[in-house]
Amino acid sequence: MMRAWRRFACVAGLAATCIGLASARGENWPGWRGPERNGVTTDQGAPLNWSADSGVQWKVPLPGSGISNPIVWDRMVICTSSDGARQEELHVVCLDRDGGRQLWHARMWGTAPTLHHETKSSMASPSPVTDGEHIYAFFGSGDVFCFDMSGRLEWQRALSNEYGVFENRFAASSSPLLFEDLLIVQCDHFGPSYALAIDKRTGANRWKTDRPGVWLSWSSPISAPAGDAGVRELILCSSEKMDALDPRSGEPLWTLRGMARECIPTPVIGHGLIYAVSGPGAASFAVRPGGRGDVTDSHVVWTSTRGNPYVPSAILVGDYYYIADDHGIGTCLDAATGKQVWRKRFGGDFTSSPVSADGRIYFTNETGTTLVIRAHTKQFEELSRNTIDQLVYASPAISAGRIFMRSASHLWCLGGENPAK
Repeated sequence: MMRAWRRFACVAGLAATCIGLASARGENWPGWRGPERNGVTTDQGAPLNWSADSGVQWKVPLPGSGISNPIVWDRMVICTSSDGARQEELHVVCLDRDGGRQLWHARMWGTAPTLHHETKSSMASPSPVTDGEHIYAFFGSGDVFCFDMSGRLEWQRALSNEYGVFENRFAASSSPLLFEDLLIVQCDHFGPSYALAIDKRTGANRWKTDRPGVWLSWSSPISAPAGDAGVRELILCSSEKMDALDPRSGEPLWTLRGMARECIPTPVIGHGLIYAVSGPGAASFAVRPGGRGDVTDSHVVWTSTRGNPYVPSAILVGDYYYIADDHGIGTCLDAATGKQVWRKRFGGDFTSSPVSADGRIYFTNETGTTLVIRAHTKQFEELSRNTIDQLVYASPAISAGRIFMRSASHLWCLGGENPAK
């Protein structure tokens, strides 16, 4: 395995006290888009109202930049970021959930930093993921790191040294997926694209599937049930197609044609279907899993071309499928038929993906204003509109009755008991 780091530091701060402590209430947010990778949590008590100076339990500055969502496990909140002239300095920061106190901070050097968007991306666009025993962080520089929960480095990989530097003008943003004992990474770019399954305990390859003809994607992989109990499919959205692989072997199963040339949103699953946002001007799909070969004409349940975003992922809550495009137009579709239920102008531009808890959906725009609406209803009902007056490109996390919102410079903890004045 390539040695991709030059310096490593753990800053102590009661890290040992947070390991193994049970969450006071609610559900963890262990990776990109939460416990089921769809933006929805069963957590209770998320706040309805806040502002830049009220309803804030704590706020702490983060080093560098990043749009990875924070992850939460018990009393730990973990963020990744990068800085430096080429975004070559990589950070994994662990904070105390209840007070924002820094528990540890790991610093590494990136192997091969790539081009990135001036404000909306960095080497820390992919979100980390944890199983409660280890934290896995993937960066746009091609580096993968595994830490234990106290911040000790267990193993690392430099994929750009092994398989070629990522060729991507806006930096890689695909967040790794934990599946059984595998860490799965989708590496689609202008160079040779591939999907890789890494043994999460050792860092060694379990399988690698080359993806010829796939030249670009920022989407993240998901695992979808397919038919019989225990049967799963690895879903990869990419340039002009969606692929399903066997997640245990990497063997290709089926392909759907018709996606947009550049795919960013992550699909979601529900009602026995896979819902994939293709991109503006292209179709979005509801697809039955379980096919073989080309399923374009056999497994598509419905398509829609209304309101499709370029960057934000969609969310499925109950019988309704919600999307907000990059320019603030929100659309609700019937999840079974794809028919439009309502369409509203939310206001502002959107990069962040929506999240849901307690029968509500939270949509946060780039100026830091969050629109909260009632979920799972035919009628559009605005419940509140709140702002923190800072730029927000990252998607929030919800855990322990709080919203963890990452702005361009800080991590905010909103709600919870005894919020700071």
